[in-house]
Amino acid sequence: MSWPKVVLVLLVAAGGGAVRAQEADEAVESTALPDDVTDVLVSVSHLCHFEKPLQDPTDLDGDQYCDCDVHSSGPSGLPEVHIDCRRHQLRDDFWQGYEQLPQSTVRLDLAYNALTAVPRLSGETLQYLRLAHNQITAVPDKVFANLSSLQELDLSGNRIELLGTDALAGLGKLKLIDLSDNRIASIEVNAFSNALALHRLVLSNNSLGAFFNRTESDLYLRLGVTNRLAVLEMQRCNLSDINLASGVGLERALLGHNPLQQLSNLPKQLSHLDVSGTPIRSLPARFLPHLLHLETLIMQDMPILYTLEQYALYGLPRLAMLNLQGSRNLSTIHAHVFGQNVVRNETDTELKRLILKGTNIRTLNSTLQPAFENLRLLDIRGAPLRCDCELRWLRELPNLTTLGICVRPSALREQRFGMIEPHQFQCRAEQFWIYTVFNVVLAILLIVLISVGIFLIVRAIRPKPHVQLRMVGANSPYARVTIEPNRAEVL
Repeated sequence: MSWPKVVLVLLVAAGGGAVRAQEADEAVESTALPDDVTDVLVSVSHLCHFEKPLQDPTDLDGDQYCDCDVHSSGPSGLPEVHIDCRRHQLRDDFWQGYEQLPQSTVRLDLAYNALTAVPRLSGETLQYLRLAHNQITAVPDKVFANLSSLQELDLSGNRIELLGTDALAGLGKLKLIDLSDNRIASIEVNAFSNALALHRLVLSNNSLGAFFNRTESDLYLRLGVTNRLAVLEMQRCNLSDINLASGVGLERALLGHNPLQQLSNLPKQLSHLDVSGTPIRSLPARFLPHLLHLETLIMQDMPILYTLEQYALYGLPRLAMLNLQGSRNLSTIHAHVFGQNVVRNETDTELKRLILKGTNIRTLNSTLQPAFENLRLLDIRGAPLRCDCELRWLRELPNLTTLGICVRPSALREQRFGMIEPHQFQCRAEQFWIYTVFNVVLAILLIVLISVGIFLIVRAIRPKPHVQLRMVGANSPYARVTIEPNRAEVL
């Protein structure tokens, strides 16, 4: 069965816009339309012209034209229009009042242009709008009111300084908004209250520290964020603290590279926390609250972190992933960092992955063994490991894969940790004891040998058994005889 031809009619304004076209027949061939659909009419637009077929498939991104493509989507097979106007040097004078988008337009990308103001667009089907990396300085109230189906809005990389209360009016279906890399220093009360379905909020790389430190109020209550927000990104915002206690639905918080002193007001159901780059010398016990559902803790590239103190990671019973990669000065992990009382199960964790790559860790105390019972991967590559008797317990843990190279002692230098047998992990004290025992045994043997030699010498100089000694008496023929001169001769 052949369907009637779908005609997409567009007019091109004298000032600009142009053209990436596709034959309507191709869209029809890949699309099964209902019987009652005979054509699709698109209103006047400055962006696209579909009358002519595609002449140049190698359309360059640097030319003056937008790329407008028709795609089939979903079970219904209805066509979707995707408009790509990146790097087309569009300016504010390109627009004339409200810009009516072509019917069935779902995506519009206006990134990397020279816009200083948000264009006023109208399109009932638009779901994805990208205005990143322009020169936009403000978001007027209700500027998106005619984009009721919008789900993702990207305003990153602009020069926005303030977000007003009604800036997002009419965006009841918005799920993601990216405001990163702007100059936002203040946000008006209830600025996000119109975004009832907001799932992810990105505010990274904005100078919001003074704003939040001054207000000291809950982010949710002050800005009108609903409990549907699951992901919050506020990296490099110059925050010393932030109150997220009302975020019942928050699952992931990315708060890295901020001068945080503590994070005592976090929701307990948080499952992913990133505080990488925090400039603290030691992680104290009260830096984090008890997060009973936290599974992943990222603390990468903390340049002046030296110690994880006692009880620093206490109250994280479901922690499965701990990443300290790149914290090059970290040299000490306290023996009771997870807790001390074994009877109360303070040390019980579900830790499965521990990343210490690029740190200054030389050894780990055997008191950590209860917390490492479920550990499956330990990555300590790049650390100056001292593979002696203090790490023997780590080598003996079952089901553990350890990645690392020994630096000391010299007998084990450059050997892989996992390839060394447990009995080879020895300390100098153990070796000294062995040498002492050996020396004592050797001394005893020398004494025995000397004694045997003396005995043999004495035995050799004694008379032999067959020699008999006879007594010499007065009547013995061997008695001394005294010969006196003859008296007669003398006379």
